[in-house]
Amino acid sequence: MAMEHFTTAVEGAFTILSEHVNGASSGALHTSRKQALDVLREVGVPTTRHEEWKYTNLAPILANDFLPAIGPTVPVTRTILDGLALSDLDAWHIVLVNGVMQPSLSNLPDADPDIQIEELSDETSAGTIAAATTNPFVAVNATLMSGGVSIRIRANAVVDRPIHVRSIVQTDVGATLCTPRIVMQVGAHASCTLVETHHTVGRSKGLTAGVTEIDCAEGSSVAYTKILDDGENGHHIGTTAVNIARAAKATATTACLDGTFVRNDLVMRLNEPTAEAYLYGVSVLNGSQLADNHTVVDHRVPHCHSEELYKGLYDGRSVGVFNGKIFVREDAQKTTAYQSNHSLLLSDNAVVNAKPQLEIWADDVKCSHGATSGQLDPEAIFYLQSRGIGKDEARGLLTYAFAAEVAEHVAHDEVREHLERRIAEKLGARRFDH
Repeated sequence: MAMEHFTTAVEGAFTILSEHVNGASSGALHTSRKQALDVLREVGVPTTRHEEWKYTNLAPILANDFLPAIGPTVPVTRTILDGLALSDLDAWHIVLVNGVMQPSLSNLPDADPDIQIEELSDETSAGTIAAATTNPFVAVNATLMSGGVSIRIRANAVVDRPIHVRSIVQTDVGATLCTPRIVMQVGAHASCTLVETHHTVGRSKGLTAGVTEIDCAEGSSVAYTKILDDGENGHHIGTTAVNIARAAKATATTACLDGTFVRNDLVMRLNEPTAEAYLYGVSVLNGSQLADNHTVVDHRVPHCHSEELYKGLYDGRSVGVFNGKIFVREDAQKTTAYQSNHSLLLSDNAVVNAKPQLEIWADDVKCSHGATSGQLDPEAIFYLQSRGIGKDEARGLLTYAFAAEVAEHVAHDEVREHLERRIAEKLGARRFDH
């Protein structure tokens, strides 16, 4: 019943949105909205009977009767922004409230020829990388997106300051569904850093159905970090899709540190020879939190390389899911692809479900994958205690060292240090500087 009610709510919001697009009703953007709604009606909201959702039950989440937001309902103040994560990061800050870009709250480059940032419109290409053909929540996003952000990096540009997209769900009027869309196009031989954070502000629960599309042109380099560190009212279902061209390099780091419910879908497509993809992820959960990470690395052509490392620490009654797929297509000879997933269960009630997958149709490749799960080694704790370290501190030290290996792959110093600090705080551990 909750699933049907959710779809009905999306249909109702689409009707309201259609009444306000005026002359743009026949434009490309609104046409794609209509097509996405048809997909949602056909595919439906997934249940645990769907293979991609077998470990994650959406019914309790959608029972909150989230109502889609069409733009901000209550203003977000500068004071609220200053209290959110990475507010002091030396970056270009782009603020989205209920999916709509807020220039007055953002810090945007002024007439910088290397960066063009604007609100999504019919003239902006959206939905070409993350298509709404099979994923129902990409379809939800595409149906309701209204005012996300387009980021273009000029060819050969070197953007030293990170671009920080801060997506905020304002929930003071009730349980709210937010559908932010981020579209980034990185020109040939350009380099940049994109940071994405999500926050729920207000008295009620929030659900973000977000989509991020990144197109990496030839020879470009993109470092993307997504940090999910929301409160108990935060629920997140997000999709990031990345296309990687010849000699381009894309690095994606995903950190799930707080929030009741998180589902991340990450798709990296290596479309031309010598493309490289690096995927890193860490989940640090406690209580009854859930984080479900699904990754796809698609090797479509020869001579490409990918590496993937995901780690999780699960305490209390938390649940972790990792489903990682590597595809090596028939023509993708000389592929090298490596995937590993490691989990620590810190309580008897925590659960982790891991499903590494490797599908190879080529014969001249070097590929490996695997997953491990276990508990802290009592001998290691005893060894540290014998050196005068208390049991709790020893436990914190070991768990922090386990998780920090992922954070070390974040190239930007301020972002990496923030991530390491938050991991240490969540684990009750002392952070050791490099």
